[in-house]
Amino acid sequence: MSAQPFAFIYYIFNMTRNEKGASLVELLTATAIFLAIILPLSSYYISSISLYDQTRVETDLQNETDFLLSTILNTVQDASYFELDGNTTDVDSDLLSIFSHDLAGQNLLPVSEKASVHPGIKRYNLQREYDQADDIQKTILTRISYGFNVSDKNDVQKSFEYNSSSYLADGIFALDEEKQVLTVYLLVAPKGNGTIQNGQKSAFLNVAEVLNELDRLRSERTPDDKAPLHFIRIIKTSFAVTNLKRG
Repeated sequence: MSAQPFAFIYYIFNMTRNEKGASLVELLTATAIFLAIILPLSSYYISSISLYDQTRVETDLQNETDFLLSTILNTVQDASYFELDGNTTDVDSDLLSIFSHDLAGQNLLPVSEKASVHPGIKRYNLQREYDQADDIQKTILTRISYGFNVSDKNDVQKSFEYNSSSYLADGIFALDEEKQVLTVYLLVAPKGNGTIQNGQKSAFLNVAEVLNELDRLRSERTPDDKAPLHFIRIIKTSFAVTNLKRG
């Protein structure tokens, strides 16, 4: 660190020992020197804290997204077989607009594919049990529908697990049965009444707020502005599957 702050403190100390005191000009000069040193340091310190906080939020958001994506993949891979659940008309129109938004990624969800996406997955599990009374082997089939933010959770309807108290999450699914490829479109953002940080909203109450924020950012940016979204994670991932329901 520069020796100037120590020199200033030494100067003040000498003035307090000087019975003649200090003139107004000397006090103003000393104050100006003090502010010239402290203000840049304070600004740097505040900027460092802000950057650290933003980095922490982005890291936590990425970790939550990875956890949710892993949950979805495990739900599919652990099933005896599965199929897409729900109708394409059940998909939230705001969610479709988000995945089609240019700030979400170039051509993330083409218009031609909007009619083939579904809001959930239906998972089937086959279990074999031995019935001692009848001395036979029985096959039991269970079916569970998985989606996002399912309000009526029960034995046949469940939500994908994630930290729903801290994060807003939603998604849709597309399936290429010929190539046996499942595509997941996933949105994750911090939940709450977010304030504007570094020009972007930091938390959201629902999908509509996320779409409004994307539209606001687009209106304020030039077409060539590729600045990242700090508080909104929008991803598309595809993986091969071999346990599709047939017939």
